Amino acid sequence: MRRIFIILGSLLTVIAQASNNRTLDTIYANEHMNMALFFPSEIKQGIVGNSNFVFTYNREKQQTLGLLKAVPGKDSNLLVITDDGSIYSYIIRYAKELQYPNRFITEPERIGTERQGMGITSRKEVPRETVRDSSVPVKRVGEKFLESCDALLRLPKRKNIKKKTKGLSLAVTNMYHMENGAYVQFEVRNSSGTQFEFGELELYKVSGERARKASFQELELMPIYKHNIPEKIDHGQTASFVYVLPRFHLDKREKLRAVLSERSTNRMISLKFIDP
Repeated sequence: MRRIFIILGSLLTVIAQASNNRTLDTIYANEHMNMALFFPSEIKQGIVGNSNFVFTYNREKQQTLGLLKAVPGKDSNLLVITDDGSIYSYIIRYAKELQYPNRFITEPERIGTERQGMGITSRKEVPRETVRDSSVPVKRVGEKFLESCDALLRLPKRKNIKKKTKGLSLAVTNMYHMENGAYVQFEVRNSSGTQFEFGELELYKVSGERARKASFQELELMPIYKHNIPEKIDHGQTASFVYVLPRFHLDKREKLRAVLSERSTNRMISLKFIDP
């Protein structure tokens, strides 16, 4: 039975590739770490091509998370069908080291659907999603990043870079570089005794020191997408949200600076941190 599924998976992959004429991306895995793959919709079926790769997912209660592991051996392929009928196919390869053990799969990566022309199911609305680049349609950008941002908010916090002033705390709790952008998860906690009205959070690439004006440079990084931005944060509450930025690189002497300001007041927090 497993051989039949493998053959079926290979055939589906070949057919989809022929119709789409596109090169498959490669996903790397090893035996020491879980390569976590987050899909835009719940996983219905996942198939690998040979026995040195294992792809696990929750078969009883469908989830968007799948885990890929591997032992040394030949390259293979991974075929995943999600609950909305989307088909995803990747080359999978063993690697001794994994640079990024997480990957957020987006809908544009799908190679086809189970039924040609099948539409995507309706999505839930998330408050205050914004797109900074007005040349890109909001709907298209939202479809590309929404599921990845939701998945990031469900991940455990792996960073805790924090700045606190006057009862307000700004923290960076996760940061990932993916193929389609850099994802930065922020957390704001309000223990100031009064409500905080969210104004703007601006992000800059900084080199040098402000005291040395000749060597100081500051470049604003414009977000492609903002996810789950709060309007207000009451006393005692915490809000988490995500900025998606174009991929960028920091030199050794460069840092990132986040500046959070309140609407209609002069309250603000400035936090410096480095890329992971």
